[in-house]
Amino acid sequence: MPRNDRPGGEQPRLPKPYEFVAIPTNAMDPTGPEGHQHYKESLFTGRITGILTALSPIHVASGTIELTATQPSLVKAHFRVKGRPAIPGSSLKGAIRSIVEAISNPPSCLRVTQARFDNIPNNVRRCANKESLCIACRMFGAMGFLGKISFHDSILQEGRTEIIKIPSFYPARTRERLYFDRGKVKGRKFYRHGNDGRIAAGNVPIESCAVGTCFNLSVDIVNLAKSELALLLFALGQGKPKIYPKIGGGKPACCGSIDVQSINLTMIQPKESFLEFEAIAQTMDLNKILNDTKAISLSIADELGKILAYPGIRPCPGTNY
Repeated sequence: MPRNDRPGGEQPRLPKPYEFVAIPTNAMDPTGPEGHQHYKESLFTGRITGILTALSPIHVASGTIELTATQPSLVKAHFRVKGRPAIPGSSLKGAIRSIVEAISNPPSCLRVTQARFDNIPNNVRRCANKESLCIACRMFGAMGFLGKISFHDSILQEGRTEIIKIPSFYPARTRERLYFDRGKVKGRKFYRHGNDGRIAAGNVPIESCAVGTCFNLSVDIVNLAKSELALLLFALGQGKPKIYPKIGGGKPACCGSIDVQSINLTMIQPKESFLEFEAIAQTMDLNKILNDTKAISLSIADELGKILAYPGIRPCPGTNY
């Protein structure tokens, strides 16, 4: 819902529903990633499970328009797995990765951006060599490297879908005063949550998962260091300040707010597991993992926590901004 500002300041600026998280100035310190060829005893391998709860309507487009039996007759359909509404693992992975990239210490590369090469700070240029990757690329993958974290599709467990109407959206315009400071990007962009549970009204009908809908969460990890696991859990909203991720489409209309709950860590013991017919699993203490904050920039995590706090500080914008 962008608005076209008139020249000369004829229109007052409306509050934007997004903020920028500053990019650190220290170096990325890229190194070679741990491979997948064997499990290392000093690292963590296993599964993270939990529940995702919708705090606002969630819409992840399936790419199809479907016919309904009521009005409106045509809607943008929600993603499904075997006929059941779901959140694709790729959407979850992208949402959590963006948080990890913002709060990691040392900083992660600026991987996805429309900015020109000379607009990107020198210390966060995109990783180009799979043998020399930033912390986020080592964890989530890069060109030529699979990564050590796999998100499964999250299937709807409880709740319903509904038809809502949101405004039409347009591509962001990277205007100098909004996105840049002295020729460099201001930071990483995150949309805030609304403060009253409402979404922006419009005329585009979409199928969404209603507030209160619950999905299962299942994430497999391989050879993660303790500090990397703590970073992942923090991005999943298990640290302090608590972060509430946003997923799917309609973020400017305050859609996609989720709460990650009931996290359980089940790790395997590599050496013992290879000597047994079935892998030996061990439940880990979440707090003991989260105490390792050396891979987290606490100042930036605090900054992002204020942006992704739920509820937000302002109502969802009801007009063009």
